[in-house]
Amino acid sequence: MSLEKIGYRSVATTDGPTQLKTGPSGFFGFVVSVGAAASIAVYDGTSASGKLLYTKAGHVAGDVVHFGGVGIAANQGLFIIVGGASSEVNFLYT
Repeated sequence: MSLEKIGYRSVATTDGPTQLKTGPSGFFGFVVSVGAAASIAVYDGTSASGKLLYTKAGHVAGDVVHFGGVGIAANQGLFIIVGGASSEVNFLYT
């Protein structure tokens, strides 16, 4: 399987909880562009009450998390929470 292209969106701690996309989506990973102790949570849904797909604290600038070109299917959408002082993360999704 070859993926032609995926989209990205930058989410910062100052954005607060963010609805990245509604409806069926693919979550392919992220790149931490700014931050020294970023916490990241990704949910399948339209709020933090959705199914938790990924969570981890302690990410630093330069961290890359991907799933080997195979995305995680989200049925309801992608809801993102980025925490940590002055953190910014680029999320890769379809």
